[in-house]
Amino acid sequence: MKATAERLEKNRVALHVEVEAERVDAALERAYRKLASRVNIPGFRKGRAPRKVVEARLGKEALYDEALEELIPAAYKEALEATDTDPIDQPRIEGIEIEAGKPLRFRAEVDVKPEAELGEYKGIEVEKLVEQVEEKDVEHILDHLREDHAELVEAGRDVVERGDFAVIDFEGFIDGQPFSGGAGKGYLLQIGSGRFIEGFEEQLIGARVGEKTQVKVTFPADDRAEALQGKEAVFNVTVRELKVKRLPELDDEFAKDVGDAETLGELKAKIRKELEEAALERAEREMRNELVRRVRDNAVVDAPEVLVEGELAEMLNDFAANLAYRGIDPQVYLERSGKSLEDLKAELRPEAEGRVKARLVLETIAKREGIAVGPDELQARIDQIAEGRRDGESVRKEFERPERRAALKESLLLEKVVDFLVANAKVEERQVPSKGHGHVHDHDEEGEAAAQGGVSGEAGA
Repeated sequence: MKATAERLEKNRVALHVEVEAERVDAALERAYRKLASRVNIPGFRKGRAPRKVVEARLGKEALYDEALEELIPAAYKEALEATDTDPIDQPRIEGIEIEAGKPLRFRAEVDVKPEAELGEYKGIEVEKLVEQVEEKDVEHILDHLREDHAELVEAGRDVVERGDFAVIDFEGFIDGQPFSGGAGKGYLLQIGSGRFIEGFEEQLIGARVGEKTQVKVTFPADDRAEALQGKEAVFNVTVRELKVKRLPELDDEFAKDVGDAETLGELKAKIRKELEEAALERAEREMRNELVRRVRDNAVVDAPEVLVEGELAEMLNDFAANLAYRGIDPQVYLERSGKSLEDLKAELRPEAEGRVKARLVLETIAKREGIAVGPDELQARIDQIAEGRRDGESVRKEFERPERRAALKESLLLEKVVDFLVANAKVEERQVPSKGHGHVHDHDEEGEAAAQGGVSGEAGA
């Protein structure tokens, strides 16, 4: 097979492909056998009709079309490899010439990744800001651990106060009639948690255990249940039990129970070490991101629309998965935030364009500096991923798929380029005051905000 690449305008390439006659004839013979097995021709058993008879019955075009379905995809793929062409969209095939005993010729026009016009990318000055871990950060983690291991005990009183955990029976009415989702028994509700419709919990403060309390609320105009939107409701609520949260004592026994430590001091030291490691990882990640941004902004490169749209689709999928992980329906999130899908895409587009440009710049640097990912490196990373999973063998099988290996190879390449940039940058590490993360792992702020504001009261659910 012969293939040449012709550069066109706007990052478009025309591949001129020629497939040898012997290969064409072999494909035509296979096409004949396939077609012969599909049609009934009087006087011949199915699949036994001679080729000339099949051609006369169906026409040579049917034979050629069948052969082209095999030849063109394979030849196009080989031409991409032979000319080192990296397409970003489906090709336009034209100028097809096919005839028995002669080479197949065709032209494939396709958009390719543009190369960036690189600016400065070596010797970039960048700061690595490592947050100092303070005692309050350690105490914050300890508070969370105590909350996680707290137990509910009898309150020892019969009047509800804010923060109490009340076991309630409730029944709601609209215009004197019960409604779907408006009743429950034995429901555990923390007073002041905001889990029920606004105003519901506050009206239970001062209620007595065993006595019926009447609660009046108005459902919001944008409630998830359309039948309840803007409606006034009356709930008859009876508090059956009253509990309070009892936190464990912060001592050596607590350290043994929750932290695999012998003493409280040892637990604190362990927490501090984890926070320091997390702060260092966070600083490294932010420094690398800033370095990539600087190198990207120093370059000139177009972000092809097809790549931007693909990046946007991935970002939207990640966004929806993040919300779903927090138990939030993406459609409900959009409705409550007053946004349409197009609004969200418009918000995410600048970041998508930035990601595409950064990737193109890094790939251009890889070509200039001869940075590549070898088969052994790729396999080593696959083994590393598989070893960290219980289903390691299925992971290895998953990476037998060409597209999965290609995606991982691209990811490794970009990682190696960033390593190169860091190695050639002027990195100044500085200690900075803590921002009060107080967590070993960061949270996704946008997803966290969605989790806080995207769910309606449960009493009307």
